[in-house]
Amino acid sequence: MQEFWDLSRTTGTARLPVSVLSNLLDISAQTMSQPILEAINQISGVDYISLVEHPPSGQKPTQVAYAAKERQPHRDVTRECFERYRNLYFKQDPVTHLLDQMHTRDKKCEEVTALHVMREDIPDNAWKRDIYERENLPDRLSFLFAPSPECRLAVNLYRSAQRGHFRPSELETLLPMGSLIAQVFKSRLVSPKVFGAAATSEQFEVALLARAPLLSARERAVCARIATGMSVDGIAVDLGVAPSTVMTLRKRAYAKLQAQGGPSDRLRLVRWLTVN
Repeated sequence: MQEFWDLSRTTGTARLPVSVLSNLLDISAQTMSQPILEAINQISGVDYISLVEHPPSGQKPTQVAYAAKERQPHRDVTRECFERYRNLYFKQDPVTHLLDQMHTRDKKCEEVTALHVMREDIPDNAWKRDIYERENLPDRLSFLFAPSPECRLAVNLYRSAQRGHFRPSELETLLPMGSLIAQVFKSRLVSPKVFGAAATSEQFEVALLARAPLLSARERAVCARIATGMSVDGIAVDLGVAPSTVMTLRKRAYAKLQAQGGPSDRLRLVRWLTVN
């Protein structure tokens, strides 16, 4: 059964431990998914989290961050599943349609919603088989909100079959997390304009081409995404390379930038590209 909640018009009754808020306050542009996963696991077991930005006009979504409670030694399940979803199935996702509706009617970015979808309710059989049955995922709980007018974000929670479905009592406990996560994102991440990578990364690449012509195209692409606030994992997914490749390109790029008196970290990079 699919369940939907408008969290901007209702308030949860569950009490959350203070330590949950402490975890959420660790959210930053570089570290987003792990603090949320750790906070949620204090109140309900969740195995995977995926933070996905959904641009308008049917464009492909971007996985800006993700984490797993226990990583598999030879596989990155969250990243693999998102690549399949992004390339084949996102247009069938109710989350995509809900975010489109929110964008149309909510210009003030105040709406927060939650959607719980069981595996048997996945509308596309190939999608259900290729991800949920293949990875043995029984359901998904998604929190949907807009940290800024340009960004629509889905925070997707998954658990393995060993844990079973999210029970009604667990959903009641988890629902207040949606509004709390949205508020933390809006207060801590909107000002540096972390999201909107599809537009702002292009602008940063243009600025980098003018200011740092010695950077290779790949180094420039990585730096542009660093400037927008994307994590190493998010950049890797966006560019279709391994996280280790992103780190190597970042190291080389910063060395070249420092050689010409440029920045050596993200905040200085943003100021260098926007203030000077």
